[in-house]
Formats: sequence, structure tokens, C-alpha cells
Amino acid sequence: MEEKEISQAVISRLPRYFRYLGELKDEGVERISSQDLSELMQVTASQIRQDFNNFGGFGQQGYGYNVEYLYDEIGKILGLDKQHNFVIIGAGNLGRALGNYMNFERRGFMFKGMFDRDPELVGRDVRGIKVRPMEQLESFIRENDIDIAVLTIPKNSAVEVVDRLVKTQIHAIWNFAHMDLDVPEGIQVENVHLSDSLMKLSYNINRYMKERGKS
Repeated sequence: MEEKEISQAVISRLPRYFRYLGELKDEGVERISSQDLSELMQVTASQIRQDFNNFGGFGQQGYGYNVEYLYDEIGKILGLDKQHNFVIIGAGNLGRALGNYMNFERRGFMFKGMFDRDPELVGRDVRGIKVRPMEQLESFIRENDIDIAVLTIPKNSAVEVVDRLVKTQIHAIWNFAHMDLDVPEGIQVENVHLSDSLMKLSYNINRYMKERGKS
């Protein structure tokens, strides 16, 4: 299939489709219509068809979608048919929580290493992985075919660490540091601002209360 530019809005919905289809597959559902999927996901059937048509469409008129086939195809689009090795930089509470999250492996994301500059954290065990000193970062990335670096470090440390990561030619950074990163073209960055999600939640609570005349 010829490659075409897909909007980020469509791409952002693909993991949700993948998750719902995975649940349907686990429940033994073999096929589903765009209308039924629409009701399940609270996305219009038209939106679902438009999204899937970006990739050539996957359904048959009068039949709907084969759940397992669609699940597999979206997984391929998301690159989940390949293994991605990652390291976590920052062995604090958030870093250790991510390291202990076992569902990453189910999606092909393999936790290979963890790094920190704090001597009290170096040597600790996180799900069978020993926290390593930062001095070993570059060599470990090169020797272990690491694709993704996960940053769970303070803002004031992020720029220096990112500069080091760029030199290793890492493919992607999942960034939990409280700053947006400036990296060369070719390195993919996903910024995660946890406080932004809470502020969005706060806005929705506030709007809901106002609509009902509460303050």
C-alpha cells in the first residue's frame, strides 16, 4: 500500500481501537459492524469508517469487520508486530512504577535497563533489572539495540541527558520530564505531562458543576 500522510488525530485514536478490539477478541467476538463498534467506543460510525479508510479500509459491506484481522492489522500499523527495547532513565518512584508495569511486554516493549545518578539507587533491583550508573548509559544503549529511552527525571537534568541520548542515535524518547524537548529530526518524542491531564480533569469538573448551578 502506498504511504500517505495520516493526521495525528487519526493516529491518536488507533491505540484505543486496538484496545477495544483486543477486548472483543478475548471475549470471542469474531466480527463487528462499524455501528456496534461506534456504540461501544462512543465514536461515530462515520468517524470509524473514515479512520480505517486512511489505511485502505478493513471491512466488507454487509459483513462488518473481522475482529481478529482488524486487531492484527492495526497492531502492524502501530508497529506492534516488532519488538522495541527500552531503558528508563530515572529510578525514582515513577521510573520504578513504569519498570514494574508488566503489560509493556504484551505489546512488544521490552524493559532492558534502568539508570540513575544517585549512588543510593544504583544497584537496586526493579523486576529483575539492576539500576545502573549513568556512566554506562551510552554503551548499554549501543550494545543492547535500544530503541526507546523513557525519561523520568527532573526538568533540570533533562537537557543534559537528552544531549547524550541524541549522540547514541536513539530512535525515540518517552518524556515524563516537565519540559518539551528539542531534538533533531528523526528522533520521535512523546511528551507526557501528568499535571496537564489533571488540569483538564479539573476543568471538566468545574464545567459540570457550573452547568448544574453548583459552585
